[in-house]
Amino acid sequence: MTRVAIVGATGYSGGELTALLARHPRAEVVGLFGSGSGKAVPVAVHPTLRGRALPTVAPFSVDAALAASPDAVFLATPHELSAEVARPLLEAGVKVIDLSGAFRLASGSDYERHYGFTHPAPELLDEAVYGLTEWTDGALEGARLVANPGCYPTTVLLALKPVLDLLAAGAPIVADAKSGVSGAGKKSDIAFSFSELSGNFKAYGVGKHRHEPEMRQRLGLHAGADFVFVPHLLPIVRGMLTTLHVSFSSPVSEEALVSRYAAAYGTAPFVNVRVPGELPELAEVVNTPRCDIGFVVLPGGRRAVIVSALDNLLKGAASQAVQNFNRVFGFAEEEGLS
Repeated sequence: MTRVAIVGATGYSGGELTALLARHPRAEVVGLFGSGSGKAVPVAVHPTLRGRALPTVAPFSVDAALAASPDAVFLATPHELSAEVARPLLEAGVKVIDLSGAFRLASGSDYERHYGFTHPAPELLDEAVYGLTEWTDGALEGARLVANPGCYPTTVLLALKPVLDLLAAGAPIVADAKSGVSGAGKKSDIAFSFSELSGNFKAYGVGKHRHEPEMRQRLGLHAGADFVFVPHLLPIVRGMLTTLHVSFSSPVSEEALVSRYAAAYGTAPFVNVRVPGELPELAEVVNTPRCDIGFVVLPGGRRAVIVSALDNLLKGAASQAVQNFNRVFGFAEEEGLS
Protein backbone atom coordinates (compact mmCIF):
# COMPACT_ATOMS: atom_id res chain seq x y z
CA MET A 1 0.00 0.00 0.00
CA THR A 2 1.18 3.52 -0.80
CA ARG A 3 0.72 5.91 2.13
CA VAL A 4 -0.93 9.20 1.18
CA ALA A 5 -1.84 12.42 2.94
CA ILE A 6 -4.25 15.08 1.67
CA VAL A 7 -3.78 18.74 2.57
CA GLY A 8 -6.93 20.77 2.01
CA ALA A 9 -9.13 17.73 2.56
CA THR A 10 -12.14 19.79 3.63
CA GLY A 11 -12.35 21.75 0.36
CA TYR A 12 -14.42 20.63 -2.61
CA SER A 13 -11.56 19.12 -4.62
CA GLY A 14 -9.83 17.83 -1.50
CA GLY A 15 -13.00 16.10 -0.34
CA GLU A 16 -13.44 14.38 -3.70
CA LEU A 17 -9.79 13.38 -3.63
CA THR A 18 -10.13 11.91 -0.15
CA ALA A 19 -13.19 9.90 -1.19
CA LEU A 20 -11.34 8.49 -4.22
CA LEU A 21 -8.19 7.60 -2.31
CA ALA A 22 -10.15 6.04 0.55
CA ARG A 23 -11.49 3.51 -1.96
CA HIS A 24 -8.23 3.11 -3.88
CA PRO A 25 -6.97 -0.50 -3.66
CA ARG A 26 -3.30 0.59 -3.59
CA ALA A 27 -3.54 3.64 -1.30
CA GLU A 28 -3.74 4.04 2.46
CA VAL A 29 -4.88 7.46 3.69
CA VAL A 30 -2.63 8.25 6.65
CA GLY A 31 -3.20 11.98 7.03
CA LEU A 32 -6.01 14.49 6.45
CA PHE A 33 -5.35 18.19 6.96
CA GLY A 34 -7.61 21.20 6.55
CA SER A 35 -10.14 23.49 8.16
CA GLY A 36 -12.70 22.06 10.53
CA SER A 37 -9.98 20.20 12.43
CA GLY A 38 -11.19 17.47 14.75
CA LYS A 39 -14.58 17.04 13.11
CA ALA A 40 -15.87 13.61 12.20
CA VAL A 41 -14.51 12.78 8.75
CA PRO A 42 -17.86 12.39 6.97
CA VAL A 43 -19.02 15.79 8.19
CA ALA A 44 -15.78 17.60 7.41
CA VAL A 45 -14.74 15.95 4.18
CA HIS A 46 -17.22 13.88 2.14
CA PRO A 47 -20.53 12.20 2.95
CA THR A 48 -19.59 8.94 1.18
CA LEU A 49 -16.87 8.35 3.79
CA ARG A 50 -19.30 7.66 6.60
CA GLY A 51 -18.24 4.59 8.52
CA ARG A 52 -14.71 4.45 7.10
CA ALA A 53 -11.76 4.31 9.46
CA LEU A 54 -9.77 7.38 8.43
CA PRO A 55 -7.59 9.88 10.29
CA THR A 56 -9.24 12.83 11.98
CA VAL A 57 -8.83 16.11 10.11
CA ALA A 58 -5.90 17.95 11.70
CA PRO A 59 -4.30 21.40 11.38
CA PHE A 60 -1.63 21.39 8.68
CA SER A 61 2.06 21.91 9.05
CA VAL A 62 4.89 20.29 7.13
CA ASP A 63 6.03 18.54 10.32
CA ALA A 64 2.51 17.22 10.98
CA ALA A 65 2.24 15.85 7.45
CA LEU A 66 5.66 14.20 7.63
CA ALA A 67 4.82 12.68 11.02
CA ALA A 68 2.25 10.53 9.19
CA SER A 69 5.12 9.03 7.12
CA PRO A 70 3.41 9.45 3.73
CA ASP A 71 4.90 8.34 0.43
CA ALA A 72 2.91 11.05 -1.35
CA VAL A 73 1.21 14.28 -0.31
CA PHE A 74 -1.62 15.81 -2.31
CA LEU A 75 -1.88 19.59 -1.99
CA ALA A 76 -5.43 20.84 -2.57
CA THR A 77 -4.38 24.18 -1.18
CA PRO A 78 -4.09 27.86 -2.18
CA HIS A 79 -1.32 28.57 -4.71
CA GLU A 80 0.89 30.44 -2.24
CA LEU A 81 0.77 27.65 0.34
CA SER A 82 1.57 24.94 -2.22
CA ALA A 83 4.52 26.97 -3.51
CA GLU A 84 5.83 27.37 0.05
CA VAL A 85 5.54 23.80 1.34
CA ALA A 86 6.43 21.71 -1.72
CA ARG A 87 10.19 22.09 -1.28
CA PRO A 88 10.43 20.84 2.35
CA LEU A 89 8.13 17.92 1.50
CA LEU A 90 10.30 16.97 -1.48
CA GLU A 91 13.48 17.35 0.60
CA ALA A 92 12.01 14.82 3.02
CA GLY A 93 11.68 12.32 0.18
CA VAL A 94 7.92 12.65 -0.25
CA LYS A 95 6.34 12.89 -3.69
CA VAL A 96 4.03 15.87 -4.16
CA ILE A 97 0.95 16.11 -6.38
CA ASP A 98 -0.23 19.71 -6.37
CA LEU A 99 -3.79 20.62 -7.39
CA SER A 100 -3.17 24.38 -7.19
CA GLY A 101 -1.59 26.56 -9.85
CA ALA A 102 1.71 26.88 -7.99
CA PHE A 103 3.80 24.82 -10.45
CA ARG A 104 1.88 25.05 -13.74
CA LEU A 105 3.64 28.04 -15.30
CA ALA A 106 7.11 28.27 -16.78
CA SER A 107 8.90 30.91 -14.72
CA GLY A 108 8.83 32.74 -11.42
CA SER A 109 8.06 36.03 -13.18
CA ASP A 110 4.83 34.47 -14.48
CA TYR A 111 3.64 34.20 -10.89
CA GLU A 112 4.36 37.82 -10.13
CA ARG A 113 2.46 38.84 -13.26
CA HIS A 114 -0.53 36.49 -13.14
CA TYR A 115 -0.84 35.34 -9.52
CA GLY A 116 0.43 38.37 -7.67
CA PHE A 117 3.07 36.72 -5.48
CA THR A 118 6.80 36.06 -5.61
CA HIS A 119 7.35 32.34 -6.07
CA PRO A 120 9.46 30.97 -3.19
CA ALA A 121 10.74 27.94 -5.12
CA PRO A 122 11.17 28.91 -8.80
CA GLU A 123 13.87 26.27 -9.22
CA LEU A 124 11.15 23.61 -8.95
CA LEU A 125 9.19 24.92 -11.95
CA ASP A 126 11.49 23.15 -14.41
CA GLU A 127 11.22 19.88 -12.51
CA ALA A 128 7.44 19.85 -12.08
CA VAL A 129 5.70 17.51 -14.52
CA TYR A 130 2.56 19.07 -15.98
CA GLY A 131 0.04 16.33 -15.29
CA LEU A 132 -2.29 16.42 -18.27
CA THR A 133 -2.23 12.65 -17.94
CA GLU A 134 -2.91 11.65 -21.52
CA TRP A 135 -0.10 13.89 -22.83
CA THR A 136 2.73 13.22 -20.38
CA ASP A 137 4.63 10.73 -22.60
CA GLY A 138 6.11 8.73 -19.72
CA ALA A 139 7.30 11.78 -17.76
CA LEU A 140 5.11 10.93 -14.77
CA GLU A 141 6.76 7.60 -13.98
CA GLY A 142 8.76 8.20 -10.81
CA ALA A 143 8.22 11.98 -10.89
CA ARG A 144 8.78 13.83 -7.59
CA LEU A 145 6.52 16.81 -8.27
CA VAL A 146 3.35 16.86 -10.38
CA ALA A 147 1.46 20.02 -11.31
CA ASN A 148 -2.16 19.01 -11.82
CA PRO A 149 -3.69 21.09 -14.63
CA GLY A 150 -6.46 23.58 -14.08
CA CYS A 151 -10.00 22.52 -14.87
CA TYR A 152 -10.55 24.99 -17.73
CA PRO A 153 -7.16 24.11 -19.29
CA THR A 154 -8.03 20.42 -19.13
CA THR A 155 -11.15 20.96 -21.27
CA VAL A 156 -9.27 23.17 -23.74
CA LEU A 157 -6.03 21.20 -24.03
CA LEU A 158 -7.61 17.76 -24.40
CA ALA A 159 -9.84 19.09 -27.16
CA LEU A 160 -7.22 21.09 -29.07
CA LYS A 161 -3.93 19.22 -28.82
CA PRO A 162 -4.82 16.43 -31.30
CA VAL A 163 -5.67 18.99 -34.02
CA LEU A 164 -3.36 21.86 -33.14
CA ASP A 165 -1.14 21.52 -36.23
CA LEU A 166 -4.20 21.67 -38.50
CA LEU A 167 -5.22 25.13 -37.29
CA ALA A 168 -4.75 28.19 -39.46
CA ALA A 169 -1.82 30.36 -38.37
CA GLY A 170 -3.03 33.74 -37.17
CA ALA A 171 -6.71 32.76 -37.08
CA PRO A 172 -8.36 33.32 -33.70
CA ILE A 173 -9.09 30.44 -31.35
CA VAL A 174 -12.15 31.20 -29.24
CA ALA A 175 -12.71 29.22 -26.03
CA ASP A 176 -16.20 29.91 -24.67
CA ALA A 177 -16.19 28.10 -21.31
CA LYS A 178 -18.77 27.55 -18.56
CA SER A 179 -18.24 26.20 -15.04
CA GLY A 180 -20.26 25.27 -12.01
CA VAL A 181 -19.67 27.42 -8.96
CA SER A 182 -17.69 24.76 -7.07
CA GLY A 183 -14.75 25.67 -9.33
CA ALA A 184 -14.28 28.75 -7.18
CA GLY A 185 -13.82 26.61 -4.06
CA LYS A 186 -15.38 27.15 -0.64
CA LYS A 187 -15.39 30.84 0.15
CA SER A 188 -17.58 33.41 1.87
CA ASP A 189 -18.08 35.78 -1.06
CA ILE A 190 -21.38 37.37 -1.98
CA ALA A 191 -20.65 36.83 -5.69
CA PHE A 192 -20.81 33.05 -5.13
CA SER A 193 -23.85 33.00 -2.87
CA PHE A 194 -27.06 31.18 -3.82
CA SER A 195 -29.06 34.41 -4.01
CA GLU A 196 -26.60 35.91 -6.51
CA LEU A 197 -26.29 32.81 -8.69
CA SER A 198 -29.76 31.26 -8.75
CA GLY A 199 -31.39 32.08 -12.07
CA ASN A 200 -28.28 33.96 -13.15
CA PHE A 201 -25.48 33.43 -15.69
CA LYS A 202 -22.43 35.63 -16.17
CA ALA A 203 -19.01 35.97 -17.73
CA TYR A 204 -16.06 36.80 -15.46
CA GLY A 205 -12.29 37.23 -15.51
CA VAL A 206 -12.22 38.05 -19.23
CA GLY A 207 -8.66 38.83 -20.34
CA LYS A 208 -7.21 38.27 -16.87
CA HIS A 209 -8.11 34.74 -15.79
CA ARG A 210 -5.15 32.86 -14.30
CA HIS A 211 -5.81 29.82 -16.48
CA GLU A 212 -5.24 31.74 -19.71
CA PRO A 213 -1.41 31.91 -19.50
CA GLU A 214 -1.41 28.21 -18.55
CA MET A 215 -3.36 27.36 -21.71
CA ARG A 216 -1.22 29.60 -23.91
CA GLN A 217 2.00 28.00 -22.65
CA ARG A 218 0.75 24.42 -23.00
CA LEU A 219 -0.57 25.10 -26.51
CA GLY A 220 2.69 26.77 -27.54
CA LEU A 221 0.98 30.13 -28.16
CA HIS A 222 2.90 33.35 -27.54
CA ALA A 223 1.38 36.07 -25.39
CA GLY A 224 0.17 38.02 -28.43
CA ALA A 225 -1.46 35.08 -30.23
CA ASP A 226 -5.15 35.52 -31.04
CA PHE A 227 -6.53 33.24 -28.34
CA VAL A 228 -9.77 34.41 -26.73
CA PHE A 229 -10.79 32.73 -23.48
CA VAL A 230 -14.12 33.72 -21.92
CA PRO A 231 -15.09 31.88 -18.71
CA HIS A 232 -18.66 31.94 -17.44
CA LEU A 233 -20.25 30.98 -14.13
CA LEU A 234 -23.24 28.64 -14.32
CA PRO A 235 -25.93 28.50 -11.60
CA ILE A 236 -25.05 24.85 -10.87
CA VAL A 237 -22.70 23.19 -8.37
CA ARG A 238 -20.41 21.18 -10.65
CA GLY A 239 -19.65 20.53 -14.28
CA MET A 240 -17.69 22.34 -16.99
CA LEU A 241 -18.34 22.67 -20.71
CA THR A 242 -16.10 24.50 -23.18
CA THR A 243 -17.08 25.35 -26.76
CA LEU A 244 -14.07 25.99 -29.02
CA HIS A 245 -14.33 27.81 -32.35
CA VAL A 246 -11.38 27.03 -34.64
CA SER A 247 -10.27 27.58 -38.23
CA PHE A 248 -8.13 25.24 -40.32
CA SER A 249 -5.32 26.09 -42.74
CA SER A 250 -7.01 23.96 -45.44
CA PRO A 251 -10.34 22.13 -45.65
CA VAL A 252 -10.58 19.26 -43.14
CA SER A 253 -12.98 16.32 -43.29
CA GLU A 254 -14.82 14.66 -40.45
CA GLU A 255 -12.82 11.51 -41.16
CA ALA A 256 -9.54 13.39 -40.69
CA LEU A 257 -10.60 14.65 -37.27
CA VAL A 258 -11.88 11.21 -36.27
CA SER A 259 -8.45 9.82 -37.15
CA ARG A 260 -6.63 12.51 -35.14
CA TYR A 261 -8.69 11.96 -32.01
CA ALA A 262 -8.50 8.18 -32.32
CA ALA A 263 -4.71 8.36 -32.52
CA ALA A 264 -4.59 10.55 -29.41
CA TYR A 265 -7.20 8.86 -27.25
CA GLY A 266 -7.94 5.43 -28.69
CA THR A 267 -6.52 3.74 -25.58
CA ALA A 268 -7.20 6.54 -23.07
CA PRO A 269 -9.62 5.21 -20.44
CA PHE A 270 -10.99 8.59 -19.37
CA VAL A 271 -11.34 10.53 -22.63
CA ASN A 272 -14.38 9.70 -24.72
CA VAL A 273 -14.59 11.13 -28.25
CA ARG A 274 -18.07 11.19 -29.78
CA VAL A 275 -19.00 10.41 -33.36
CA PRO A 276 -19.03 13.50 -35.61
CA GLY A 277 -21.95 15.78 -34.89
CA GLU A 278 -22.69 14.31 -31.44
CA LEU A 279 -21.84 16.83 -28.74
CA PRO A 280 -21.44 16.12 -25.00
CA GLU A 281 -23.68 17.47 -22.27
CA LEU A 282 -22.88 18.19 -18.64
CA ALA A 283 -25.33 15.63 -17.27
CA GLU A 284 -23.36 12.91 -19.08
CA VAL A 285 -20.04 13.66 -17.38
CA VAL A 286 -20.87 15.05 -13.93
CA ASN A 287 -19.81 12.62 -11.17
CA THR A 288 -17.55 10.73 -13.59
CA PRO A 289 -13.76 10.85 -14.13
CA ARG A 290 -14.23 11.34 -17.90
CA CYS A 291 -13.77 14.14 -20.37
CA ASP A 292 -16.15 13.82 -23.33
CA ILE A 293 -15.28 15.55 -26.62
CA GLY A 294 -17.46 16.13 -29.67
CA PHE A 295 -17.12 18.20 -32.82
CA VAL A 296 -18.99 19.56 -35.81
CA VAL A 297 -17.13 20.43 -39.02
CA LEU A 298 -18.87 23.43 -40.56
CA PRO A 299 -19.75 23.57 -44.29
CA GLY A 300 -16.65 23.91 -46.46
CA GLY A 301 -14.38 22.20 -43.91
CA ARG A 302 -12.47 25.35 -42.97
CA ARG A 303 -13.99 25.76 -39.53
CA ALA A 304 -15.17 23.54 -36.72
CA VAL A 305 -16.86 23.75 -33.36
CA ILE A 306 -15.35 21.44 -30.73
CA VAL A 307 -17.12 20.85 -27.41
CA SER A 308 -15.37 19.42 -24.35
CA ALA A 309 -17.16 18.57 -21.09
CA LEU A 310 -16.07 17.21 -17.71
CA ASP A 311 -16.71 17.34 -13.99
CA ASN A 312 -14.53 20.20 -12.74
CA LEU A 313 -14.03 18.51 -9.35
CA LEU A 314 -13.05 15.13 -10.85
CA LYS A 315 -11.37 15.09 -14.28
CA GLY A 316 -10.78 18.80 -13.73
CA ALA A 317 -9.09 18.18 -10.36
CA ALA A 318 -9.32 15.12 -8.08
CA SER A 319 -9.66 12.16 -10.43
CA GLN A 320 -6.97 13.54 -12.73
CA ALA A 321 -4.72 13.83 -9.66
CA VAL A 322 -5.39 10.15 -8.95
CA GLN A 323 -4.60 9.27 -12.58
CA ASN A 324 -1.29 11.05 -12.12
CA PHE A 325 -0.69 9.31 -8.78
CA ASN A 326 -1.25 5.96 -10.50
CA ARG A 327 1.26 6.81 -13.22
CA VAL A 328 3.86 8.10 -10.73
CA PHE A 329 3.75 4.88 -8.71
CA GLY A 330 3.40 2.50 -11.65
CA PHE A 331 -0.20 1.43 -11.02
CA ALA A 332 -2.80 0.85 -13.73
CA GLU A 333 -4.29 4.20 -14.70
CA GLU A 334 -7.83 3.06 -13.86
CA GLU A 335 -6.97 2.00 -10.28
CA GLY A 336 -9.42 3.61 -7.86
CA LEU A 337 -11.38 5.29 -10.67
CA SER A 338 -13.24 2.56 -12.54
